[in-house]
Amino acid sequence: MNVKTAIESRRSVKAFDPAHRMSEAEVQELLGQAMLAPTAFNIQNWRFVVVADSALRQEIRKVAWDQSQVTDASLLLVLCADLKAWEKKPERYWRNVDAPVREFMVPAIHQYYVGKEQVQRDEAMRSCGLAGMALMLTAREMGTTPVRWMVSISTPWASSSSCPTIMSSASCWPWDEVSSRRSRVAVSLSLMRWWCMTGFAN
Repeated sequence: MNVKTAIESRRSVKAFDPAHRMSEAEVQELLGQAMLAPTAFNIQNWRFVVVADSALRQEIRKVAWDQSQVTDASLLLVLCADLKAWEKKPERYWRNVDAPVREFMVPAIHQYYVGKEQVQRDEAMRSCGLAGMALMLTAREMGTTPVRWMVSISTPWASSSSCPTIMSSASCWPWDEVSSRRSRVAVSLSLMRWWCMTGFAN
């Protein structure tokens, strides 16, 4: 399936088969593609939370307008971002480029983000939006149907280790775990105050 077909044939789905489960290989494929989504200055500030525990999904459903797809979809992902990723050893984001490029880009990260909370938030939202679209289009190509985005305000978290309490038994994918999967220059982003939840099913 080409990208144009995936975009044109993607649909928002409300009803899911609660008995269907995606394989671990399918989940890994989705996450792997999402991690190729662009981020500003290549800071890769998205964080992916895989929520597999059914009881935990019930708790999330309570704060997601009681939408059935939160519990019935075969996969529930919570997309978060680290609003302060830009200041956490930013040289690591450019460690695989020539020194002149790194010497220009690392200070530019600081100049772009420091003291600009709205920019940090806006870039975080763009980051997760791009990752979410990568997830949805990959799911469509795989023959699964992604559900629409659901967003609710939350508190910013300092790192994946401080995901909200409700997420404590879910699987967080921080930058350090995924950075080895790519070192290319990208374009967009920074622990988000938003949850973006997407469900997938056949």
